[in-house]
Amino acid sequence: MRETGAVIDWEAQLMRALLFVPGSDQRKLAKVGTFGADVIVIDLEDAVADDEKTAARATTRAAVPTYGDGPVVTVRVNGIETGRMADDIAAVTCPELDAIMVPKIEDVETLAAVDELLGAAEREHGMQAGSVRVFAIVETPRGMVHCDEILERAPRRTVTAVFGLGDFSVALGVEVSKGGAELAYARGRVVVAARAADMVPPIDGPYLDLADHEGLMAECRAVRDLGFQGKVCVYPPQVEPMQRAFSELGDEELAATRRLVEAFEEAEGRGVASIRVEGRFVDYPIYRLARRKLDRWQALEPTGDRA
Repeated sequence: MRETGAVIDWEAQLMRALLFVPGSDQRKLAKVGTFGADVIVIDLEDAVADDEKTAARATTRAAVPTYGDGPVVTVRVNGIETGRMADDIAAVTCPELDAIMVPKIEDVETLAAVDELLGAAEREHGMQAGSVRVFAIVETPRGMVHCDEILERAPRRTVTAVFGLGDFSVALGVEVSKGGAELAYARGRVVVAARAADMVPPIDGPYLDLADHEGLMAECRAVRDLGFQGKVCVYPPQVEPMQRAFSELGDEELAATRRLVEAFEEAEGRGVASIRVEGRFVDYPIYRLARRKLDRWQALEPTGDRA
């Protein structure tokens, strides 16, 4: 969680579990902030029935300021093809909103239109330009084909991509298996496209077998190794194990990571920025990766010696 009153540093912000909640359900909106998720995503799209979507804008807007400065507060709007996106953005934009999530992006023009709509809403509310950031959901075959260009040309307010694996697998006509071999190409492509665009690591889609704890942990670890920094979460009991899976380090890896970070920081203090640690060459990129791993591990709830 970020500290109260702090501006979000998107490079450092933990986004291991993005917990979704229907924007039409006032009871769930009141409770979602109690589960400890890094990010709350109030959903105006798939989780809201068509005849409730207009009314859900008001309940969503009322909920946004209620979560304080702890979790990142995001709203998933309806896609541009629905004709609802512009009114969604106008209705929910406010100083307490950190980001919106835009579904079914298939071309560079969509994010450009989002940028203009957010800019207008920010001006109306006296907000600094670029205050509300954007998560771009890639979840269709056409979007996947064009994701490199979409992310490379995305407005600066775009944080990263989200892989919408549910809609993507349906569009392909495939069942998602344990291990997700049928999604390997798409996942790899989203990771590379996001990083090539100098964005923070992307977010993977949800794990939908809600009773399979071991499968959830295994998938989180697997996609973490692919380069994702977190997953969409649709079931509150998944929040804690999901965040643990994206933060944990084994004893040997933790010890080695600590030694690398400590050695590099000591050398940096002497004006040296490339060293050898236990036979391995270490420079700034390798150090920064190790530092991020250590920071994620230290974000876990204290259990024993975390020094």
